[in-house]
Amino acid sequence: MQERQLELIKTSIFKIDLKESNVAETVIPDVESDFFKYIRGSINEVSLANGGRKFKLRSTSTQVVNTINSVIQDSGLNFDNTIPSRLLREELKVQAKISRLGIEISEGILITSFIVDRGVKKIVICKVEDLQYIDKIDLRLNSGYPLKRKIFRSVQFILNDSKAIVDITVHDLSSKGATYWWDEFLEIDQLWDDIYNTKTAFNIIDTKVLSKIKKESPADHTYLRNSAIRYFRTNQEFTIEKFIETCLEGYQPVAAGKVDVESLKEAVRKLPEKFSFDERFNLKPSEITAKIKYAINLTENIDLVIKDEINIESTITAVLHHQRKYIRIRSDAGYDAFNKTTN
Repeated sequence: MQERQLELIKTSIFKIDLKESNVAETVIPDVESDFFKYIRGSINEVSLANGGRKFKLRSTSTQVVNTINSVIQDSGLNFDNTIPSRLLREELKVQAKISRLGIEISEGILITSFIVDRGVKKIVICKVEDLQYIDKIDLRLNSGYPLKRKIFRSVQFILNDSKAIVDITVHDLSSKGATYWWDEFLEIDQLWDDIYNTKTAFNIIDTKVLSKIKKESPADHTYLRNSAIRYFRTNQEFTIEKFIETCLEGYQPVAAGKVDVESLKEAVRKLPEKFSFDERFNLKPSEITAKIKYAINLTENIDLVIKDEINIESTITAVLHHQRKYIRIRSDAGYDAFNKTTN
């Protein structure tokens, strides 16, 4: 990952040992060492990451925020063990609750860093999880830090020129996220809840991206809108990239010369920042009231309009009778209406 104008002003590294219930500071290695490059790369990864959730301060006097403010205002002060010790306490509480389920919180190191990335001041706090492996030389069980998929959980506090916190973004690799990371440890609150995110994301995708192709290609608009509705109704989690992969990746437009799928992808990627919703959140399908709808042209004067998901096989069947093609639709209302007409 490219590191662009990334300056590490103050950085501390702490080993979080849940089994021994303690934290231990790791001396910052030489800048030419592989471990320092690994730490710098991890910080850079957090700083450039997409797909996080936006948060807001619960209070300006919490333990983590107080520590951050002390460090950024005092040029001679570095991060001490206050933040990692708080994380240890909260993780021990969570571990006690989930141990009966046979689940363990991943151990690892906590990196706290005051950085300037492309002119923007930030505080980065990230946890890198331990990875157990069998050493291929001595064939013994060992542990270390993964070069790929480095960051387990992280937060960015964006600062303004006065070094006040103006923006907070949390990233979490686990699919549903760990509430304790932001609620008990960081003591911050979600800026937007899942209901808001679900309704806003769908409505913005529908009105700001998909509706723009309706005039040029009604068929493509219908297919893509139905796909979006299906995604929001049938998935537990929304991420921008997963939505693009599911609904747009590989899509072949009916009106190939009029609908540019790559442009649609880029337009969708810009929506969260432009229209204020999270790039990743848990979906609330009940909030999606839009109906799936598509039309099949039967004759010059007749269209069959399907307004929502149906069991096609049990409702509509194709019939070939005396070399002529028909469709048969199971419908009491339709039978009553046409029975009266034909009698």
